[in-house]
Amino acid sequence: MSQYRTVIGIVQFPPRDGEAADKPVRNIVVNSVGFKEQAVRVSATLWPSHKAVEVNENDVVIMEGKYSMTNKTKDGAPVTYHNLSVARIAVIGKADPGEEAPVDDNDVESDADSDIPF
Repeated sequence: MSQYRTVIGIVQFPPRDGEAADKPVRNIVVNSVGFKEQAVRVSATLWPSHKAVEVNENDVVIMEGKYSMTNKTKDGAPVTYHNLSVARIAVIGKADPGEEAPVDDNDVESDADSDIPF
Protein backbone atom coordinates (compact mmCIF):
# COMPACT_ATOMS: atom_id res chain seq x y z
CA MET A 1 0.00 0.00 0.00
CA SER A 2 1.38 3.39 -0.99
CA GLN A 3 1.80 6.08 1.62
CA TYR A 4 1.19 9.71 0.75
CA ARG A 5 2.66 12.50 2.83
CA THR A 6 2.57 16.27 2.91
CA VAL A 7 5.88 18.01 3.53
CA ILE A 8 6.47 21.68 4.34
CA GLY A 9 9.99 23.02 4.44
CA ILE A 10 12.83 24.97 2.87
CA VAL A 11 14.74 23.95 -0.27
CA GLN A 12 18.37 23.48 0.79
CA PHE A 13 20.25 23.44 -2.53
CA PRO A 14 19.67 24.44 -6.16
CA PRO A 15 17.54 21.83 -7.97
CA ARG A 16 19.44 19.10 -9.85
CA ASP A 17 18.33 17.74 -13.19
CA GLY A 18 17.99 14.00 -13.41
CA GLU A 19 16.08 11.16 -15.00
CA ALA A 20 13.54 8.75 -13.53
CA ALA A 21 11.34 6.25 -15.37
CA ASP A 22 12.89 7.49 -18.63
CA LYS A 23 11.58 11.02 -17.96
CA PRO A 24 13.49 14.23 -17.22
CA VAL A 25 12.98 15.24 -13.59
CA ARG A 26 14.25 17.81 -11.11
CA ASN A 27 15.40 16.70 -7.68
CA ILE A 28 15.30 18.96 -4.65
CA VAL A 29 16.28 18.49 -1.01
CA VAL A 30 13.93 19.97 1.58
CA ASN A 31 14.49 20.31 5.31
CA SER A 32 11.01 19.61 6.64
CA VAL A 33 9.32 21.46 9.47
CA GLY A 34 9.63 19.86 12.90
CA PHE A 35 11.87 19.17 15.87
CA LYS A 36 14.32 16.34 16.54
CA GLU A 37 13.27 13.15 14.75
CA GLN A 38 10.28 14.93 13.16
CA ALA A 39 12.53 17.32 11.19
CA VAL A 40 13.86 15.17 8.41
CA ARG A 41 15.64 15.93 5.16
CA VAL A 42 13.44 14.89 2.25
CA SER A 43 14.64 14.19 -1.30
CA ALA A 44 11.80 15.15 -3.62
CA THR A 45 11.36 14.34 -7.31
CA LEU A 46 9.54 16.90 -9.45
CA TRP A 47 8.09 15.29 -12.58
CA PRO A 48 7.63 16.89 -16.04
CA SER A 49 4.03 17.75 -15.11
CA HIS A 50 5.55 20.39 -12.77
CA LYS A 51 7.99 21.88 -15.30
CA ALA A 52 6.20 25.26 -15.09
CA VAL A 53 6.81 25.48 -11.32
CA GLU A 54 9.97 27.47 -10.60
CA VAL A 55 11.77 26.14 -7.54
CA ASN A 56 15.06 27.49 -6.19
CA GLU A 57 17.31 27.22 -3.15
CA ASN A 58 15.78 28.93 -0.07
CA ASP A 59 12.21 28.60 -1.38
CA VAL A 60 9.55 27.64 1.15
CA VAL A 61 7.49 24.81 -0.34
CA ILE A 62 4.58 22.57 0.53
CA MET A 63 4.49 19.26 -1.34
CA GLU A 64 2.29 16.19 -1.36
CA GLY A 65 3.14 12.88 -2.94
CA LYS A 66 4.02 9.23 -2.67
CA TYR A 67 6.44 8.70 0.22
CA SER A 68 9.10 6.05 0.57
CA MET A 69 11.80 5.43 3.15
CA THR A 70 15.09 3.62 2.59
CA ASN A 71 17.36 2.38 5.38
CA LYS A 72 21.05 2.02 4.51
CA THR A 73 24.44 2.07 6.19
CA LYS A 74 26.89 4.91 5.66
CA ASP A 75 30.36 4.78 7.23
CA GLY A 76 29.15 1.95 9.47
CA ALA A 77 26.19 3.93 10.84
CA PRO A 78 22.53 3.40 9.95
CA VAL A 79 21.04 6.16 7.77
CA THR A 80 17.41 6.68 6.78
CA TYR A 81 16.58 8.38 3.47
CA HIS A 82 13.16 10.00 3.03
CA ASN A 83 11.88 10.29 -0.55
CA LEU A 84 8.84 11.99 -2.03
CA SER A 85 7.51 11.57 -5.56
CA VAL A 86 5.73 14.91 -5.85
CA ALA A 87 2.11 14.93 -7.01
CA ARG A 88 1.31 18.51 -5.93
CA ILE A 89 3.58 21.41 -5.03
CA ALA A 90 3.19 25.05 -4.05
CA VAL A 91 6.05 27.50 -3.69
CA ILE A 92 4.96 29.72 -0.81
CA GLY A 93 7.79 32.24 -1.00
CA LYS A 94 11.46 32.70 -0.34
CA ALA A 95 13.17 32.31 3.06
CA ASP A 96 15.62 35.20 3.43
CA PRO A 97 18.99 33.77 4.48
CA GLY A 98 20.16 37.26 5.47
CA GLU A 99 23.54 38.70 4.76
CA GLU A 100 26.63 37.88 6.74
CA ALA A 101 28.15 41.13 7.97
CA PRO A 102 31.86 41.51 7.33
CA VAL A 103 33.97 41.13 10.46
CA ASP A 104 36.84 43.52 11.10
CA ASP A 105 39.19 42.26 13.83
CA ASN A 106 40.23 45.83 14.56
CA ASP A 107 36.65 46.96 15.18
CA VAL A 108 36.28 45.42 18.67
CA GLU A 109 35.83 47.61 21.73
CA SER A 110 38.20 46.88 24.59
CA ASP A 111 35.43 47.04 27.21
CA ALA A 112 32.46 45.55 25.36
CA ASP A 113 30.53 44.76 28.60
CA SER A 114 30.45 48.36 29.79
CA ASP A 115 27.15 49.07 27.99
CA ILE A 116 25.27 46.21 29.69
CA PRO A 117 22.88 47.76 32.27
CA PHE A 118 23.01 44.89 34.81
